[in-house]
Amino acid sequence: MKRIVSLLLVLLMSVSLLSGCGGTGTTETSKAPDTTTSSAPEVKGPNENSTLNADITFWSSYTESSNYGQCIAAAADAFMKENPGVKITISFQGTDISSTLGPALQAGNNITMFEANSDNVIRLWNDYLMDLGDFYAATYPQTDGKPYSESIVPAYEILAKDQGNGKYVYFPYTPQFLNVWYNKDIFDACGITEKPKTWDEMMDVCATLKENGYTPFTSDQNHIDYNLSLYLERLLGADGADELANGDGSAWDDPAVLDAVKKFEDAASKGYWADNIMTVVVPEARQELVIDRKIAMYICGSWMPNNVRESAGDDYRWGSFTYPLAENGADDGSSLCYGCYGISINKNATPEEAEACAAFAVYLTLGEWGDYLVQTCNAIPISNDPNAKWPDMIADAEHIYDGITTRWPAHGHLRSNGDFLPTFQSACTKLYGGAMTAEEFVAECRAYFK
Repeated sequence: MKRIVSLLLVLLMSVSLLSGCGGTGTTETSKAPDTTTSSAPEVKGPNENSTLNADITFWSSYTESSNYGQCIAAAADAFMKENPGVKITISFQGTDISSTLGPALQAGNNITMFEANSDNVIRLWNDYLMDLGDFYAATYPQTDGKPYSESIVPAYEILAKDQGNGKYVYFPYTPQFLNVWYNKDIFDACGITEKPKTWDEMMDVCATLKENGYTPFTSDQNHIDYNLSLYLERLLGADGADELANGDGSAWDDPAVLDAVKKFEDAASKGYWADNIMTVVVPEARQELVIDRKIAMYICGSWMPNNVRESAGDDYRWGSFTYPLAENGADDGSSLCYGCYGISINKNATPEEAEACAAFAVYLTLGEWGDYLVQTCNAIPISNDPNAKWPDMIADAEHIYDGITTRWPAHGHLRSNGDFLPTFQSACTKLYGGAMTAEEFVAECRAYFK
């Protein structure tokens, strides 16, 4: 009966995901959710000192029905009430924004500001990004008298400037990272009290889980590459991992790479991945993780617990640890795959429009509405306030940035070559499922470059 319920939830989630990401309709913020509840910030009346005056069209990569979309709409509604001279129209594009925004900008459509994963912002729309340096130097009601640049987490101020090649071209928010998520109740039931810090320690954890009747890992076809990818990052470092994805293929001849893949072949032979690892897809794997509660770990981004919050329920206890170190690896644990979403302003916006856009971006991501977004969406605060509270769901990862000095791409170097990625993911699927040897894995990846 529990299995039937699980599958029904998977089907419902699939329909929800398909309908939620496909829409491109424009909606006025009058459709925003009721913000008079006790959990939402109080909607204030007009600010008589406000000089903002502009009509803004904001394209979002979230959907209107998502909790992120609802927070954005509610904040926009409140912002307009406080600043009567501003009108904000939001176009919720969902993931379609990667293909729809570029042509719309090229056609000269009236799009004043837009947001998406910062890597995509830079990669896809770099020619339309306004230099936000003056806004980073300005103060806002949400920054307590400090410049905006000093009010956000330093790692993301640095990242924003680095991605903009010395210029600030987006306002960062909803920081994200890759790590290992696990079920604390399962670890407790198996007497596992220490988070693994090395590969060997993680294999010991897997052995203990297996002995107690649990499956150590699951994944899905969209994220199955993360496990081996992160191991190779730890083993070879940034340059070595990048060479595997973007070199001439000779890097796959390194004996150390074969030895690494053999470790995964050995783990597969011991049954450390779910039995259906070769066929399970999004969102089924995640639903099995949180509903059946027989699978312990899943490597994914910090957004994942929020995505399954309804299925997991309030009693699901999320644990988290950074990907363990590889023996004799080039990385000492000071590197992390992390990124964020970024809100950018169209470089063709008028000064009045740009000022209003910047004010709204800060309003949404810091202060009361920033706190509301963090707690409602189980997101990570962008505020540099030491009292900023992480949501309970992901609080176990609160210190993940401690000691981090190097940023790997948000999804790892092995994903930096989109043409190679399907080959790598397919090989990982077969390797984890016991249908491919380490030698065959390396040969398949090597063959892509010939």
